[in-house]
Amino acid sequence: MTLARRIRTLERLLPPNRSGRTVPHDPVAFARGLLAGDFGPADLDPSHPDHTGWLTRVYAFRTTLLPEHQAWLTATGIRQSGCDSGEFSALDAVMRKG
Repeated sequence: MTLARRIRTLERLLPPNRSGRTVPHDPVAFARGLLAGDFGPADLDPSHPDHTGWLTRVYAFRTTLLPEHQAWLTATGIRQSGCDSGEFSALDAVMRKG
């Protein structure tokens, strides 16, 4: 196998350029933009080292806001009242922790 053939093979394996909307490089801006609908999962780059992790954190945070989770927290005595779902400061803190 020649060097030129190896290079052509590697070039074919490269993922295609993504023509989707721009995704922020800051975790807080990423979370806010995702929730605001500025971009969606189809716009994420699976080879980016942070996109998948940030998406997972946003999803986990949103899960804690579901009524079922809030009812479970109240039933187990962990929380006395519901979570303020409009609080972006809590989401910002979660995204900054990493």
